[in-house]
Parts: sequence; C-alpha cells; structure tokens
Amino acid sequence: MSGVAVGTYISLNDGDFNFQNFAYGTSKAYRGRNYVYASFGYSGSVIDLQGGNLDASLVFAFNELVLNMAVDAAEERWMVDIKTVWLDPTSFREVDDFMEDTFMITGFSHDTSRLSLTLSSPLDAISGDVPRRKLSNFLVGSLPSTGDVALL
Repeated sequence: MSGVAVGTYISLNDGDFNFQNFAYGTSKAYRGRNYVYASFGYSGSVIDLQGGNLDASLVFAFNELVLNMAVDAAEERWMVDIKTVWLDPTSFREVDDFMEDTFMITGFSHDTSRLSLTLSSPLDAISGDVPRRKLSNFLVGSLPSTGDVALL
C-alpha cells in the first residue's frame, strides 16, 4: 500500500524563526536554513467559485511562548514564507517541492488549546498591503504621467 506525506517549512520575520512540522524532535536543513520542529498546521489559501479569497492560517498549540510571538507578528506585520514539500511516507525525506507561498501575518485568534495566525491572501495585495513595495522606474520601467490609457 502506498501513501502520501506532506511536510511544511515556515520562515517567520525574514528567517528569525524557522519551523518544520514533520521531523519530530530534530531540526532539518532546507535551502540553507535550519528548521526546528514545531507542532503546527497550515491551511493554504483557497479561492472559491465566485473568486473570493479565503484566508490562509497557521495553527499552533496554545502556550505563552506562541502567544507572545503571535502578538509581535500581528502588531509588526511579519512576513511568513511557507514551503510545502512531498515526503517519502516511510522515511520522511523530501521527494519534491509542492508549493511556496508568502503571506503577511495580519492577526490571530486563540482559545485555551490552540492559536491561529491569520495570513493575508497573496492575491489580495491591496487590502493586505502585501508586498510592501512602491512602483518605481527601477521595478517596472517608465511609468505613465497621466491617467489616460488607450488601447490601440
């Protein structure tokens, strides 16, 4: 019988905190960074049939350490890079990359057992203010100086 295993690497605040959720009790090196084990779940972003975005989230077991990190992350609008990989289900060795996402942490909620970080949708860059960039000649070339646009 064959199976499927998926692992997730997350890097918070430009690499200040790096976690993975599949190699219990050890750290894993991935793309030049060490990721320590943390028990968390990731629900990726989804788009419904009407084109609306459903927020992604990271869910951790609730404790004071995670709560303090969540408060800082939401107040300072940390960025989080998420890399999801396919794993060999018997050895938990990475077989292939599945997907990568970058989000901004925009809030959190918790109860007595879990804490959920709310992540801005990568497709909702306007209301989420992601990424924090301004259009410039360096990034996009010459910019129009008027609001008139003509299709030829």
